Amino acid sequence: GVKFIWGEVKALDGDNKCAKIKPIFASTEDTISFDYCIICSGCNFGPFKPMGESLWFPTVHEEARKISDWPHIDERFIEGRRRHILEEYHK
Repeated sequence: GVKFIWGEVKALDGDNKCAKIKPIFASTEDTISFDYCIICSGCNFGPFKPMGESLWFPTVHEEARKISDWPHIDERFIEGRRRHILEEYHK
């Protein structure tokens, strides 16, 4: 079977076929095992920021949000993205 996990991968261990993940609504990390691992990371296109942050790409990774120019906005959710757009519009 296939299981969708809405969260962030914090570490991959390919030799042992397991991943450390943090589900989006959890405060702790879990370790899961896998048979196949497909990595679909997308791209970041902000060349002047260490994590590729830009106004056009939401900052969704936990580590990136810590050093973000907008750490007060959680853009993993549509409401956070909406607030960011409105904040920029009203500048």
